[in-house]
Amino acid sequence: LLEGLQYDMIPEAQRGRSLELISKETKRLTRLVNENLDYEKIRSRQIILRKQLIKGEPLLKQIKEQLSGKAEQKNNHILVRASNDLVIWADYDRLVQILINLVTNAIQFSENSEIVLTGEMAKEYVVLTVIDSGIGIDTEQIESIWERFYKVDVSRKNTTFGESGIGLAVVHSLVEAHEGSIEVESELGKGSTFTIKLPHKSTN
Repeated sequence: LLEGLQYDMIPEAQRGRSLELISKETKRLTRLVNENLDYEKIRSRQIILRKQLIKGEPLLKQIKEQLSGKAEQKNNHILVRASNDLVIWADYDRLVQILINLVTNAIQFSENSEIVLTGEMAKEYVVLTVIDSGIGIDTEQIESIWERFYKVDVSRKNTTFGESGIGLAVVHSLVEAHEGSIEVESELGKGSTFTIKLPHKSTN
């Protein structure tokens, strides 16, 4: 990843932060590769979730920071709207995996637009959304997007950042593993909204 970075051109005061972002990006790419390796374990619930209470606003801001560079390449801008009391009961790394997949998906299929990450506390669950105003999905195809390797249409195969074809299947399985739900509302030419609901920590 350092190759071609022109490291010497980065101001010395910013080098530490740049290396930190490179490290985060390396870990992200590793997770994406591992999706193809552990998908069957995820789908069959053979994974172990190490749930913890996660502060939501800093997490969403971290996702924004990690992916802002890719978003800007398509003149997209990532916004975060979440209260500072947002707390999520989830496996940290798997939650990051879910959000990275959804935001990357939004970047792939949007241009010159805003991508909005929101989080709010409801009575029985946390609601997280990823909203874009990209190319959208035909209503007849929405239920099929969760299938492994499904392509919504031919034009979605040739994107700036590529597409594994397994990302949304992994997202769906991971959300279910958290005993949560995920839904999508979309309209061709107007964008998509992915909504995740994750239950709060049980007090029993």
